[in-house]
Amino acid sequence: MTLKSRLSKVRAALKQRLRPEPIEIELDVVEQLIVQHLLLVEQASFDELVDAVLVSRPTANQQQVRLSLIRFESFRLINRILHPELEPGKQMSFTLTADGRRLKTVIPAVPRSRIQTWL
Repeated sequence: MTLKSRLSKVRAALKQRLRPEPIEIELDVVEQLIVQHLLLVEQASFDELVDAVLVSRPTANQQQVRLSLIRFESFRLINRILHPELEPGKQMSFTLTADGRRLKTVIPAVPRSRIQTWL
């Protein structure tokens, strides 16, 4: 393998890492409310997220929030932060990753319907 071909491969791998292929993501109203709250407070526990969602969307429930957080984690939009010093049930909080913060530009001020966007 020549030096030129090795440099080409390294450059292509670096480009892929720095600019990964965009993914299409669809966000329902509950997910938009979660992102809004995390953008506002930066870090929140599960209970705080549920409360924030229920204020704007009383028909939502804990299961929807839990599934949304799992989905966000699979897309690497949120990080979990463990706090072992706190009482059980409040030992985990969530923050947005850099990709999650990029959603700020597409989330409407008052979410009313599902949206689709690219990340």
